[in-house]
Amino acid sequence: MRYLSNQDVMAVLDMREALAALRIGYADLAIGDAAYVPRIDVYAPTGRDEDYYRWGSMTGVSKSFGVTAIRIKSDVVSWPDAKTEEKYCIEPGTYSGIILVYSIRNGEPLALINDGYLQHMRVGASAGLGAEVLARTDAVTLGMIGSGGMARSYLEAIAQVRPLREVRVYSTNPAHRRAYAEEMGELLKLDVTAVDSTEEAVTGADIVSTATDAMGATFDAAWVKPGAHITCVTRRELDKAIVGRADVVAQLGINSIPQEFKVPHMEWPSAGMAAYVVGQPEERARLPWSLTSEMGQYVNLVDIDTGRATGRTSDDQITLFINTGTQGLQFASVAGRVLQLAGERGLGQAMPTEWFLQDIRD
Repeated sequence: MRYLSNQDVMAVLDMREALAALRIGYADLAIGDAAYVPRIDVYAPTGRDEDYYRWGSMTGVSKSFGVTAIRIKSDVVSWPDAKTEEKYCIEPGTYSGIILVYSIRNGEPLALINDGYLQHMRVGASAGLGAEVLARTDAVTLGMIGSGGMARSYLEAIAQVRPLREVRVYSTNPAHRRAYAEEMGELLKLDVTAVDSTEEAVTGADIVSTATDAMGATFDAAWVKPGAHITCVTRRELDKAIVGRADVVAQLGINSIPQEFKVPHMEWPSAGMAAYVVGQPEERARLPWSLTSEMGQYVNLVDIDTGRATGRTSDDQITLFINTGTQGLQFASVAGRVLQLAGERGLGQAMPTEWFLQDIRD
């Protein structure tokens, strides 16, 4: 059993490797050699009035990598002013997300991996795959809403699949967007400019990317030009007008259990994510039940990529890629590749496999 820290993952995983790993995983999915379990959460009261505890899990398997992976995360969450979602583990600034990897050959526990860096890379790489399949091949300008870690991985991935020349970035914090412009411009050798409004970022952009923690739509659909490609991190960042503006809408897969499936005791307390909720009525009232997200079901990107469904058919069409779903498969694919690369370089901390085995049958 091997423990891999975020630093270990950073040493072996770049965006090219992340994209390559996902291409393998989705090729497996296309022929029935991969599967995933949608995300399901569990909520419980913390004993405080301002927040709630949330546990999340998602699982996937890839035959090519020979592994199954489960990603688990433990957060204290809150929704200040119902505009953003804040979270932490133990104290603000620290988080707990872990990927457990097992062999599908003999069931052996193979790795425990911190999920922070890998999480950003697998989401960004997925956005890159969406742009690769749906964006115009001559897309050179990108409007970025957001300046955090996801905004960085999104730009890095899209720059791998399209010949970007100009990026305009907006976020609500001027210092953050200026720092993003400087850092990403230097990293990718692109013209990255911090702008003063979402409208300035979006208007005229060939690709529009929203990568924020907002609980509502982040831009006006009317600003999107014909022929543009749109991508997001969460469905919360979209509204009906944005979806309606698109000629082609695609998604990665099922993000969580859809509400039309009446699973006993399952609820949807926050923006369409299925969950089981613990708590008395006055405690449960703290959850953002009124916050909803776009939850339509659309053609899968894999089906478009394999020709089983139609994607972009003209340069004037607006395409929308909803970058949610199949999370478990993404973790199996990217973590599977990280484990291979780390093994080749001897990275990580070995732990006795016996710690994770027992002689009592469960």
